[in-house]
Amino acid sequence: MKKRLLLTMLSSVLVATTVTSVVGAAEKSVTLVVRHTQLGEAKQQRLNILNDVLKAVKKDVSGVEFKLDGVDSDVNRKEKLRSEMATNSAPAIFDLFGGADTQLYASEGKLLDLTPILKELGLQNKFISLGEFTVDGKVYGLPIGGFQEGYFYNKPYFAQNKLQVPKTLEELEKLAEVIKKNGKTPFAQASKQAWVALMTANTLWSRYAGPDITYGFATGKTKWNSPDMVAAFTKYSDWVKKGYFKKGELGLEYAEQRNQLIRGEAIMMYDGSWASSVFADVKQAGKMTNQVGYFPMPKVSNGKGSQTAVNGGFSNGYGFSAKVKGNAKQLAAVKSFIKNMYNDEMQIRGLEADGVLPSMKVDSAKIAKAKVSDLVKEIIAVGNKASGAFPAFDALVQPDVNTAISEGIQKLIGGKTTPKKMLDDVQEVQEEANEEAE
Repeated sequence: MKKRLLLTMLSSVLVATTVTSVVGAAEKSVTLVVRHTQLGEAKQQRLNILNDVLKAVKKDVSGVEFKLDGVDSDVNRKEKLRSEMATNSAPAIFDLFGGADTQLYASEGKLLDLTPILKELGLQNKFISLGEFTVDGKVYGLPIGGFQEGYFYNKPYFAQNKLQVPKTLEELEKLAEVIKKNGKTPFAQASKQAWVALMTANTLWSRYAGPDITYGFATGKTKWNSPDMVAAFTKYSDWVKKGYFKKGELGLEYAEQRNQLIRGEAIMMYDGSWASSVFADVKQAGKMTNQVGYFPMPKVSNGKGSQTAVNGGFSNGYGFSAKVKGNAKQLAAVKSFIKNMYNDEMQIRGLEADGVLPSMKVDSAKIAKAKVSDLVKEIIAVGNKASGAFPAFDALVQPDVNTAISEGIQKLIGGKTTPKKMLDDVQEVQEEANEEAE
C-alpha cells in the first residue's frame, strides 16, 4: 500500500515537473530588435507612438521583449541595413524604404511576405497605396504615412514686406533677390546629408524635364545627363552661386535648416510635410509657432509635363525580417505590431501630433475632426489641388545611383564639379547598374 502510494506521488511529481518544464519553454522570453529612425526632439512624437505600440504588443504576446535601436535615417538606409541584408543579420523590425530598396531585399528573400498577414488582419484593402512596397504582387513593407514636399515660409515676413506667394519660378527668384537684399537667406538648407538638398533638386528637375522622367532612369529610357536635366541643375547651381542658401550648409545637420527659419535668418525652406509638427510646437518653434505657411514649388516656363504635380507618396515605413517566419512567437509579435501600429487611431494620432499624412483610408469624418494646425490644412489643400504625385527619385533608382547623385550634389554645392560633369558621372553609374540588373 505504502509502495503504491509512493509510486503515485513520484508519478505526480514527474508529471508536474514535465508540465512546468514544457510551460517554461513555451513562456521563454524572446527579445526582438526594432530599428527606428525617430531621433531628436522633432521626432519625439513618432517615437512615443512607436513605444506605445510596443507596449500593446507585449500585452498581446506574452514573453516578448523589445530592444530599440535608434539610427540616423541615412546611416540606416545606406550603411547598416545594406550590410545587414548582405550578412542576413537584419533586425526583426526595421525602418524600410519602398521602391528600389524593397525590390532588392525582396528579390534576395530577406523580407517577410506580408500579403497573408494583411489578409488575416483584414487590412489588405485599407492602405491608400502599397505600390512602393509591392514586388511581383506581394507586399513586403507598410508605409507609416504619406508625405509631400514644398516650401515652408515665414508668413509675418511676407506680410510685412508685402510679398506674394510665387506662381512661377521667375517670381520665386525675384522673392529670393528681395530677401537677400534685405540681409536674409532666401532658402534655409542644411545639406550634410545629401538627401536634404536633393529634395529641392528632385522637384526642380521634375518641373524642367517632367515628373515622369525619373521612372525611365533604371530602364535606360531616359538619361540623367539629358539637356532638360542639365538645365535644372544649372539653375540649382546658379542659386548656390547667388547665395540663396546659407554658406557652409554642407557642414550642417538636417534639423539646423528648420532652426534657420525659426530664428528668422532664412525666410523659406523646402522640406517634407513631416516638418509641419515643428512649427506647431512652442518648445521648438518659439515665436514662429503657427506663423509658417506652405506653397508648392511653382511652375517653370516651358517646363515639361505637369507643373502642379508634387513630390509625394508613401515610401517610408516598416519592414520585417523573413527570418521571423520560422519562430512562432516572433511571427505573433510582428502580427501584433502591424495590428497595433496600422489602424485609424494611430493614423489620426500621427496626423495630429506630427503632421504625418495618413497612409491608410481613414474614415473621412475622423479626418475632419482631427485637431490639426492651419499649416497642415494648407499642405493638404496643396495636395488636393495637385495634378498628382511622383515618388522621390531614390524610390526608383538603384542604391549605387542614389549614392552617385548624393555625392554629386554635394560636390556641386561645394563648387567642385559642374552640372554637366556631375550628371555625366551619375549616368555612367546608372548604366552600370542597369547592366547588372539584366
